[in-house]
Amino acid sequence: MDVTKLVMEMQDTLSTIRTTLASLNTSEHDAKLDELELKRDNTIKKLLNDFSAESEVLTQQRKAERDEIAERRRREDEEREIRRRLEDEELAARDHKEDEVRDGKLLAQTNVVEEETDNLMIQIEEEAQRVIEEGHRKLKALEEKRQELNRLIDEQLKAPLPQMPRRRSRRGSSMPPAMA
Repeated sequence: MDVTKLVMEMQDTLSTIRTTLASLNTSEHDAKLDELELKRDNTIKKLLNDFSAESEVLTQQRKAERDEIAERRRREDEEREIRRRLEDEELAARDHKEDEVRDGKLLAQTNVVEEETDNLMIQIEEEAQRVIEEGHRKLKALEEKRQELNRLIDEQLKAPLPQMPRRRSRRGSSMPPAMA
C-alpha cells in the first residue's frame, strides 16, 4: 500500500468516526430520558396522590361502615337487652304465679291436714271425755257399791253378837257329885 492510499483511508476512517461520534450524540436520548423520568415521577406522584385520596376516602368509608356496624350492634345489644329483660320479667312472673299456685296448694293441703287433724283430735278428745265420764260413772257406781258394802259391813259389825255361852251352875247339875 501506498502512503497516499493509506492516508486517504485513514481520513475516511476518521471522518466515519466523526460522523459516527456525531451521530452518537445522546442529548436527544437524554432529553427523552429526562422526559420519561419526569413523566414517571409525575405519574407516580399522581398515583401516590390518587392512592392517598383513595385511602382517605376508603378510610372514611371504612370508618362510616364501622360506625354503622357499631351503631347497629349497639341497637341489637339494646334490643337483646330489652328482650332479655322482658324474658326475665316473664320468667319472674311465671315463677311468681307458680309460687302462688304452690303456696295456695300448700295452704289448701295444710288446711286439709289441720282440719283432718282437728277433727281427729276432737274425736279423740270426745272419746277421752266419754272414757273419763264412763270412768266417773263406774267410779261413782263402785263408790256407791263400796258405800253399800261398808254399810252392810257396818251393819254386820253392829249386829248383836251372840251371847257368850254360860256355864250352868253345878248346883243343879246333872252330873253326879263325885265327878264334880
